[in-house]
Amino acid sequence: MLETVRLIAVDVDGTITYQEPYVHLGALKSLRSLGKRVPIALVTGNPYPIAYALSVYLRLHDQILGVAENGAVVYIGERDIVMGNREIMKSVKEFLRKKGYDKYLSEDSKFRYVDIALRMKLEDQERLRKDLLEEGLEVELTTSGYAIHIHPKGTDKGSGLLRLCKELDIDCRETIAIGDSHNDLSMFSVVGLSIALPNAPPEVKRRADFVVGGPGYGYSLPLALKIVKKLIPV
Repeated sequence: MLETVRLIAVDVDGTITYQEPYVHLGALKSLRSLGKRVPIALVTGNPYPIAYALSVYLRLHDQILGVAENGAVVYIGERDIVMGNREIMKSVKEFLRKKGYDKYLSEDSKFRYVDIALRMKLEDQERLRKDLLEEGLEVELTTSGYAIHIHPKGTDKGSGLLRLCKELDIDCRETIAIGDSHNDLSMFSVVGLSIALPNAPPEVKRRADFVVGGPGYGYSLPLALKIVKKLIPV
């Protein structure tokens, strides 16, 4: 069990939301209450501008903290750190255009700095994975449950959270992570305590330290935060 909690890392889609893209107000209230006691960072696959705007307007803590685009961008206040290789991703975009995959690009693609998100069926995902391998592009594919994400090798939520903790001079093992999808597993692996929501896939639940009950999504986040509050001194 954690002796000290210095940071809470919270996923966005499916964790603080209940129907894309609505933020659950009960979850927001609980986060703001907790944010008075410990810093909270949004760790998301969303584009950097959207993640940053959420951090500003949700005001979960006095300091604006977060990891966007599945670890490719870290932000602290107005300072951002681009982790992913943008040159490789330019080649990926050209590849997608040539192969006709650009028709699957998500509606927020124009806002993304590094990560590429596509909305596609399972059979198309497998074909894309095979084509990327054959092209020799050094990238990884992950799923958020809402989109398929292509990002440079070595960038994921875990690596982004590690960099954020380094910048804040925090041991990442003194961090609690809360999430609901496969792309949250990398941050689960670097923190001291991980909590999955009931809407998470079976593999994510198996690898979490705790799984909370309830109806899932933002409805269940207050239950996860009750666990967190027990670990933080008043």
